[in-house]
Amino acid sequence: MSTQSINPVKDKYKVRNWKEYNSNLCKRGSLTLFIDPKVLQEWDSLIRKKKEVGEQTYSDSIIRCCLLVKLNYGLRYRQSTGFLQSLFELMGKSALPIPDYTTLCRRQKELPVAIEERLKRGENLVIGIDSTGLKVYGEGEWKVRKHGWSKHRTWRKLHICIDLITQEILSVELTGNNEDDASVGIRMLKGESSRIKGFKGDGAYDKFGFREVLGHDTEQVIPPPQNAVVCLSKKKKPLPKHLIQRNEAVKYIQEHGSKKWKEKQGYHQRSLNEVVMFRYKTIFGGELMARTKENQTTEVKLKCLLLNKFTRMGLPDSYKVS
Repeated sequence: MSTQSINPVKDKYKVRNWKEYNSNLCKRGSLTLFIDPKVLQEWDSLIRKKKEVGEQTYSDSIIRCCLLVKLNYGLRYRQSTGFLQSLFELMGKSALPIPDYTTLCRRQKELPVAIEERLKRGENLVIGIDSTGLKVYGEGEWKVRKHGWSKHRTWRKLHICIDLITQEILSVELTGNNEDDASVGIRMLKGESSRIKGFKGDGAYDKFGFREVLGHDTEQVIPPPQNAVVCLSKKKKPLPKHLIQRNEAVKYIQEHGSKKWKEKQGYHQRSLNEVVMFRYKTIFGGELMARTKENQTTEVKLKCLLLNKFTRMGLPDSYKVS
């Protein structure tokens, strides 16, 4: 008798808006996609403007534009300089000055990057947070499988907060691999959670401090662990309101099971976080190009800015056929 396991049949999907989505995929490779007309006007003014003592030659928006081109096409600093020079020659703007590679590297360290302002604006959002690992340097997977890993392997954790409705990235945090998800989530949402409509995350966010930051007005869809018990008030003090939802989840799971609770709460919508992680690593890879922590933080923010640009251009509208 064969002991070979039988894989379940995968669900198949079809895309309704294939024509539009295919067109949007083609537009992502456009050479002029990242050169905004306003930035181009700033670039033109550099030729006529007289530089003052101590003034930076290139504005933040110009540096940001150069780095977006660099990251989108997977270039190094010197290659991106040559790429932009040839691009401007094709556009008939060969007179425009291009930042050299040392300027790009130095300015990347403290470059301000605003990914999305919707959290600060106080919109009623349903959000999710998750993390993934990004390699800084170390052996490849083949070497690890063949000979094992050595101490010369360094990773960062990328924490991404998304809008679960539109799949736009709202906030990003890059940390070492020793920080837990809940403590980073507290930093990401502290002071910006007053009007969050709902949060969906895995069991790593089942921490009292994180639930307190979310507040009782936010629908908290976070699975408690299997051995979780109902929290009781102490010394005649009322139970904190942010723990009431957790108690309700614990009671429901004890009576009906974890699977029923997840179906009832729509917990599996949090898997959209993993979709965003998959898109990030498919487009940009799972490694960081920069070597310093400050440059790495700017790098991941710019990559997430690109993902948001791609998202707004259009996502596939798919439906299950089997």
